[in-house]
Amino acid sequence: MVDQRPRADARGLAFYRGCRNAGMRYLCAMFPLLNNINLPEDLRKLEASQLPALAGELRDFTLQSTKTKAGHIKSSLGVVELTIALHYVFNTPEDILIWDVGHQAYIHKILTGRKSKFAGNRLMGGLSGFTKRAESPYDPFGAGHSSTSVSAVTGFAEADRLMGKSREYIAVIGDGALTGGESFEALNYLGERQLNVTVVLNDNESSIDENVGALARYGGYEKLCEALHLEYYCVKDGHNVENLVNTFKASRETNRPKLIRVCTQKGKGWKALSENKAQSGAQSFQDVFSRTLIEIAKDNSKVVAVTPAMISGGGLQDFKQHFPNRLFDVGIAEQHAVTFSAAMAASGMRPFCHLYSTFAQRAYDQIIHDVVLQNLPVVFCLDRAGLVGEDGPTHHGAFDTGFLNTIPGLVLSAPIDGASLSALMRTALKHEKPFVIRYPKGGNFDPGQPEPDLPTGKLRLLKKGEEKAVISYGAIGQEVEQALTGLPYSHYDLVFLKPLDEKALLEIFKVYKDVLVVEENSPAGGAGESLISLKNRAGSAVKLKCRSLPDEFIEHGSRAQLLRKTGLDSVSLQEFFRT
Repeated sequence: MVDQRPRADARGLAFYRGCRNAGMRYLCAMFPLLNNINLPEDLRKLEASQLPALAGELRDFTLQSTKTKAGHIKSSLGVVELTIALHYVFNTPEDILIWDVGHQAYIHKILTGRKSKFAGNRLMGGLSGFTKRAESPYDPFGAGHSSTSVSAVTGFAEADRLMGKSREYIAVIGDGALTGGESFEALNYLGERQLNVTVVLNDNESSIDENVGALARYGGYEKLCEALHLEYYCVKDGHNVENLVNTFKASRETNRPKLIRVCTQKGKGWKALSENKAQSGAQSFQDVFSRTLIEIAKDNSKVVAVTPAMISGGGLQDFKQHFPNRLFDVGIAEQHAVTFSAAMAASGMRPFCHLYSTFAQRAYDQIIHDVVLQNLPVVFCLDRAGLVGEDGPTHHGAFDTGFLNTIPGLVLSAPIDGASLSALMRTALKHEKPFVIRYPKGGNFDPGQPEPDLPTGKLRLLKKGEEKAVISYGAIGQEVEQALTGLPYSHYDLVFLKPLDEKALLEIFKVYKDVLVVEENSPAGGAGESLISLKNRAGSAVKLKCRSLPDEFIEHGSRAQLLRKTGLDSVSLQEFFRT
């Protein structure tokens, strides 16, 4: 399958460099209003009647600068007028403006001093795809995950109250973030404290997929605000910038909490890249997950799928078509997803709970308290484990291995390829206890590849060699396989980090003087530390060296760039193996 993104990235960088090197002559010709706006203070010099024209320029500029990550671009294209109005009315950065799900903030970035850098958005060394405190004083609070904005803005308001400081506080929440429990906790707090906070709900009826939940289905926002003692405003046309400006000005006259619902169209003005992708028939990890789950569900009527607003991202569209009554989208609510899955398992069902690795962190207590402590047969399918490229440090799946490895009675596994993922899903169904399968985004696998037999707690030999043994955990084993080309070393696929195949590992420690461990996750609690612990407990003299992600937050870049940077690409690994 052809990936269009590198070409789009190159075009974006060329545009970026061309604008910069030509003294922004392109901007002058094509975007006469935007050319004169570098900061919100420039924006406020415009007449209100000029703002619609500026909105048109911003849409064109955004589309010409970058066309990668359509979900992010569409979110921002829907809030062009909203962003203009916010910066036009409020005195940012003195006034606090916080964006929930920071990918809504592309227009905000362009208007706040990052216009000339915007074409490098989400590229290594360029702007983050999310709001980031270190990037700009106009980003008072970072956001990559959802549902945090209202909590954060109330924290600023309470801190200022204690310090005797007064300013405006605005949180923009949207893209499904209101389905997250933290947002309701914060609204409940806000209503009780009666802080002068403005919550702007960007109601575009969408997260990655269509929004779910009672509010999305039935409305009732005004009644919710009444119950929580929040003033309620509604702007039905969120693309009428002058109307938005008037609404925000009016709302400032009231010194109490308010919710302003702004109805927008996600992706307004979006022009998609032409679709010209070769159909190779190869499958990603997400495709394999979907296909296998459908096969399993056909044979077992108790199998269900649970996901927190990630039907498309997880590849569950086909499962939904086959089994519409056995797929449960619970919204951006991982805690609810896990406890919900636990109760279904307690009732005799066999839930496959699909979570992104980085979002599973939000449900750590539920995994322990509601699933593992009760020994319930929930299969956790942790998608996006490992490096996720351009989404950066908020989304890298670096920590799930470490925090899950501490939980007694939990099986922790990782497939090296698509066939292994399918095999592990079938093994998990037989296991009838809490079971985790972590796998990365992407992949390129032959759907006809035979599935290996992967019994619980057993490693497997992939290549027999001499001198040294390399033990890989998870999909990084594919890089290891390439790195071992021409080297006379053995290669073992660990498969299960918990329980460890201690008998087989101790035998490896006896046979080889040097053992090298490779994993794509944080070193704390990972395969390396587990094997070192085993070696020490056994009193083994084997030389054990480990290569993992570094113990630090890793910035954004393409997956290939980040593998090189962290020493986990095949070239770096071959050097590691030779030393």
